[in-house]
Amino acid sequence: MVHAVDRTIATTFHGRMTGRGSSLLVVDEGRFLMAARPPIVTPHRTLVTLTGVGGWVEPGESFSGAAMRETTEETGVEARLLNLQDTLIVHGPDTIEDVCIVGEVGPAAIVYCRMGTPPFDPWSDEYDAVVPVTVYAGTLSGSPAVAAPEEHPFFLWLYPEQLIALADGELPLQFLLSDGAKLVGDLATDKERIVVRLGDSIPALVSALGPTAFGFLGRIARLSQPARVE
Repeated sequence: MVHAVDRTIATTFHGRMTGRGSSLLVVDEGRFLMAARPPIVTPHRTLVTLTGVGGWVEPGESFSGAAMRETTEETGVEARLLNLQDTLIVHGPDTIEDVCIVGEVGPAAIVYCRMGTPPFDPWSDEYDAVVPVTVYAGTLSGSPAVAAPEEHPFFLWLYPEQLIALADGELPLQFLLSDGAKLVGDLATDKERIVVRLGDSIPALVSALGPTAFGFLGRIARLSQPARVE
């Protein structure tokens, strides 16, 4: 891991300024909010892919602005970004920079995602299309709700260890709920049939971080806690 300082977000992309994404790791009481995509129903199970809250950056929009706009559109409440001291730039599992973003709120990570990779292999070299995704960390001003059910029919609050486990394989929704995950929204299908997996930038980030992923997520969770007055 190479340490660098004093960069802006724009200079990290080296001209790759098209097809940009921005997401938000929403954290509260040690859990992270994941958005469910519309379920895929088969005769034997219902598959749901979980992603971070977020979407594409619109022309003329900042990365942080896109993350906050998408969060409000999807959860119905406003977000507050956590201003982290450093940002991880993840080019791949073996190339991670640790930089300081200046002049704006820095994301927790910038992930150069490979598009269209198979499940649980986010760094497959069979795919050449690469999209930079900024992954911010933040909290919500209120309780989230399902504001865009056609896009995200429900949300799940997951603990760091659950996110890490989902980066490696699918898990039954019922198991996650019994293990402390919290459901936001109503299910249109039997939850006993649902299995979930992670998609987009989050599994790529967790996979690249490897054994340090738990510490990375734990640090974000601690930053969201109110300061104690001794």
